[in-house]
Amino acid sequence: MTGHFHTVDTRSESKRNAADERSFELASVVVEYDGQPDRCTIYPEEATRFERMASWITADADVFVSLDDMD
Repeated sequence: MTGHFHTVDTRSESKRNAADERSFELASVVVEYDGQPDRCTIYPEEATRFERMASWITADADVFVSLDDMD
């Protein structure tokens, strides 16, 4: 078998500041289903559509609690 392996040139990619990685707002959406638990998806608010594909979490809506209830 012959072929070529290509590598990604990471030098051309912009480097994010480590502090920027830790500070961001989250958005959420709840999808209601008939006969199944509602599902809540949380993702970074400012993320592009492409970034959202790798930066989200979804779970049944009833497992989430309000921060005000975290006493």
